[in-house]
Amino acid sequence: MWIYERYDWMHFDWDKNKISALVEKVSAGIGFLHGRIASLADDDRSGASVEILTQDIVSSFRIEGISLNTDDVRSSIVRRLGVTNIQTEGTSTHFMEGVVDMMLDATRNCTVPLDRERLFGWHSALFPTGRSGSYPITVGGYRVGDVQVVSGSMGHETVHYMAPPASDVNDYMEEFMYWFNSESGISQIIRSAIAHLIFVSIHPFDDGNGRIGRAIADMALAAIGGGNGRFFSMSREIEKEKKEYYAVLEKTQRFCHDGEITPWLEWYVACLDRAVDNSLETLSGILNKSVFWREFSGMELSKRQRKVLNIFLDGKEAKLTAQNWARLGSVSLDTALRDIDDLVRKGALSAYPGRTRKIEYAINYVKADEFLGHFRDTRVEPGERGHYLAATYDGTEVRERISDLDYEQFISGNLSSSDLVHKYMAYLFS
Repeated sequence: MWIYERYDWMHFDWDKNKISALVEKVSAGIGFLHGRIASLADDDRSGASVEILTQDIVSSFRIEGISLNTDDVRSSIVRRLGVTNIQTEGTSTHFMEGVVDMMLDATRNCTVPLDRERLFGWHSALFPTGRSGSYPITVGGYRVGDVQVVSGSMGHETVHYMAPPASDVNDYMEEFMYWFNSESGISQIIRSAIAHLIFVSIHPFDDGNGRIGRAIADMALAAIGGGNGRFFSMSREIEKEKKEYYAVLEKTQRFCHDGEITPWLEWYVACLDRAVDNSLETLSGILNKSVFWREFSGMELSKRQRKVLNIFLDGKEAKLTAQNWARLGSVSLDTALRDIDDLVRKGALSAYPGRTRKIEYAINYVKADEFLGHFRDTRVEPGERGHYLAATYDGTEVRERISDLDYEQFISGNLSSSDLVHKYMAYLFS
């Protein structure tokens, strides 16, 4: 029995006490994130918005096994948002701008009612050629055939889900959109989770249901901030937990005979909690990068130095060594060493102590020694998802998760707590 075969199937029940406690915790995290965003300068806020949206789009497609060029996505977002302070190396394409428009429409216009024309427009943006791969599909309209979600080789397929008949899709979608546009008795987090479940269960399109379903879920989440941007990526977290996502979704769609969806909500809200936590970490990196370029704005750099530095500032490469610099810059080891020595002399980099071979370098996000005078009781401590740098900054408790590599360097004595403060909390001094 599939989820839609139950009478009145879009009306669900769940453990209110258990889910409310989880929602309250995530809501506090989102509130903290919005508070940090609100304190940013306009340029920093734009940078954070571009980076989170880039991650969201790339991950949403990757969940479906589709790889996008990250630089092209970022370039299209910068163009669509009219951001002038961010330099990109990608190409803004018509297709990518259509995808960006869909995501911006969902999150920036989150209070505008959802209707067929809007959904059909999103679908057309995803499939401008009228094809999914090499196969023609119905674009800008509901599917006309029945579909199954299957895996496995031919003759050994496993049916994970059988979508409702095409003849029922229009009625189900009308009921769903009425509920989505009028429901006001639950939190936006619960509304997001249920909307995603219902939409992917109806499976109204030949293809693109997952991406549009996540956009609708993001639409509900964006309403938490009043449509002023969404600075966390649920899609990025789902991509990391794709196996668990498909497992709990299939179990809910297959065995939800009594309308009880507590396990689905538990997983979804916990996943959102991790997404918010990871976005706080991403935001710190974005802000520290911004601080670095402000601090060293007058530094003369080659185009190659700027390019490779940005790779490390974006966290795309963990260890800053001459060997990695040579690889990323497509230069010889001697040239890489000259680039790095130049940055060390200018104060932008410093070598970790205790190494004579394959020396690793730290990025100095700020030069000002007085920066450390604002911190008290600096410490590294274990936490829920790794190790954290904690301190009191001008009377306020601050906390940032640090990488496993930096924790190892700290334990071995190659990184001091002051080094970690400069690396992870420079944005506080902006």
